[in-house]
Amino acid sequence: MRRCARMTATRMNATRFLQNALVVLVSLLLSLLAAEGVVRLTPLGNIHVAETDNHFRFYEFDPRLGWKNAAGRHGRLTRKEFSYDVSINSHGMRYREVQRRKPPGVTRVAVLGDSFVWGIGVSDGERFTELVEERSNGKYELLNFGVSGYGPIQYSLIFDEIVTGFQPDVVLLTFCLINDFVDNVFWCRSKYYKPYVLESPGPDVVIAGYPLPRIGVFTRGLPTDWLADYSRLYTLATSSVNRAAASLNDHGQAGLIGADELQKDIYFPQHSPGAADFAERMVAINTKVLTQIRDKARAHDVPLAVVVAPTRYEYGAAFPQQKRGPNMNARNHLLETLKELGIPAIDSTDAIDMSDFWKYDMHWRPSGHAKIADGILDWLTRSSLPER
Repeated sequence: MRRCARMTATRMNATRFLQNALVVLVSLLLSLLAAEGVVRLTPLGNIHVAETDNHFRFYEFDPRLGWKNAAGRHGRLTRKEFSYDVSINSHGMRYREVQRRKPPGVTRVAVLGDSFVWGIGVSDGERFTELVEERSNGKYELLNFGVSGYGPIQYSLIFDEIVTGFQPDVVLLTFCLINDFVDNVFWCRSKYYKPYVLESPGPDVVIAGYPLPRIGVFTRGLPTDWLADYSRLYTLATSSVNRAAASLNDHGQAGLIGADELQKDIYFPQHSPGAADFAERMVAINTKVLTQIRDKARAHDVPLAVVVAPTRYEYGAAFPQQKRGPNMNARNHLLETLKELGIPAIDSTDAIDMSDFWKYDMHWRPSGHAKIADGILDWLTRSSLPER
């Protein structure tokens, strides 16, 4: 009888344990569901980024483009030579808040571009987009759609939604000479993945790269962002885990394999036996992409121009092992393409010099932005732009 009682007690204890475990499990599940609900209702994009040198902290993953500005993100970007506040508006632009409907009496200009447009190295008021607005006494409104690392293929992908969503009177596409040719043809850029263009017969632009891998330091949620900003232990641990994961899950490179990923083939087509051929193929792909963008602009009946964005490479600070001196190969390729396609070029390359670049950073100082603003304002003033 005692043995039976012990067995009964054991069964009761086991039952209680299972019941308690079930209660804990259900409570945990309910807590997770509640947390998920809170997370989904919370505007996680509207969070503060503590002082950082990594501009990707202001971006988020995008399955179509690779990454994009995170709406509502704000914080401070600090590097060796500069430090400034960054704010992303509700439309995902590093720009003041703006209505989709254009204000009356204003010529609206949509500006597409990469880090030179986004403004690495300068504060909001020092960028050429705001300088044109200021110098025109508000006649022109320049919506800044710049995103660091973007290239012509991404501009083509977002072109229609920008024109239909914001109804600009003109679109300015800013072409970065140092990397936009090569950005079209490679999948992985600066350790992040993006769509790229395949070589193909005929005029169609064939895009590859999907699904895009989600890797890197994209911000994912409020708790982890707070820890990333304020906990050194968390930062150290996640950095180690990310490095290990990257080594195990290396997605590799794809695209125009064999071409120099730093665009040396464009600048120095004699540096290797196949460099001139790769340069020609990159120019051909870029021509296809710019043709597609031109045709989209024509379909929307909106004027299009390309702003030439020179870099230190144009003024002799290219590859150390190569001959120094001005190198206008990328510029010349672009200008020839634009002439062929009938796209106006806004080119301030001759006005800029090495003093307009940061010493340790490749981007323009405020003086460089001021010269680009002069060129754009002059072109806008001389152009007859129909108001939409």
